[in-house]
Amino acid sequence: MESPKRARGVGGKILLVAALALVAIVAVTLGVRSYFFPGVSIGDIIENQPGLGEVRDVTGEYCANEIGCQEAWETQYGVYMQFDSRAEATHWATIFGGEGAQWKNFVLDARDRDLSSDERVTAVQILLVYDGV
Repeated sequence: MESPKRARGVGGKILLVAALALVAIVAVTLGVRSYFFPGVSIGDIIENQPGLGEVRDVTGEYCANEIGCQEAWETQYGVYMQFDSRAEATHWATIFGGEGAQWKNFVLDARDRDLSSDERVTAVQILLVYDGV
């Protein structure tokens, strides 16, 4: 017969395993990466960019239409958008073609902008500089 002390040890181990399983399920449900390691937002990218001039939040009007972005900011170079996934960003960057740029899940829509070569480089560098490029 098992001693009471040993029975408590087995029960404690089962409880510990169950607690760890519950934590794992909650972490996956909440999105462990985004919960414990908050990601970069498009606001982080355009923040403190003195060359952008006036920056305007256009999330309500821009993301509410066919482009299902999370966030959008209009600048003199175009509209910088953030998407839920890299796949969505790639989709829209492909549609914008040469008038856009992409870094991870961020896209620049520079359609309807008459940018010089230098301005276009600057607009794209704003996305890439955050990644240390």
